Amino acid sequence: MQVSIVDVIATAVAPIVMVSATGLLFIGVQTNNIHLADRARDLITEHRKAIRCKDRGRREAVTAQILLFERRIRLSQRALELLCGAIVSFVTTTLLLAVTPWMGQTAVPSPVTAGIFILGIGCLLLALVLEFLEMRAGLSTIAIAARAACDDPPRSTP
Repeated sequence: MQVSIVDVIATAVAPIVMVSATGLLFIGVQTNNIHLADRARDLITEHRKAIRCKDRGRREAVTAQILLFERRIRLSQRALELLCGAIVSFVTTTLLLAVTPWMGQTAVPSPVTAGIFILGIGCLLLALVLEFLEMRAGLSTIAIAARAACDDPPRSTP
């Protein structure tokens, strides 16, 4: 049976689209992860200042936020790891789909190839769930900051 290069390319396109889509998600999550780390560093600096000026209320609020930011960074990092796994799965699927016809088999995906593709989809789905949890934790961070801001007594102006 003669294998058409066009058929091979057409078969391998779907996983390549998934690589592109997952790559875009990866960039967004990575950017968010960088911002989370920067904000955590800022809060740690603010915590040190609160210790020096003995502002107990602010120190407690900042401590609670730092703990939430640590959780958020961990969730975001796990999402990045899963997105990398998804990309590897999709690239592997593409390679298998492209090579299979020349190995004397049909272009129909084998159960192994389908399993690798499904693994990639599973990684992608789990990464999205982790990012959803990270966003929910972000709401808690904002709630702590809002409570602390509302509890601050108004400062007199000279």
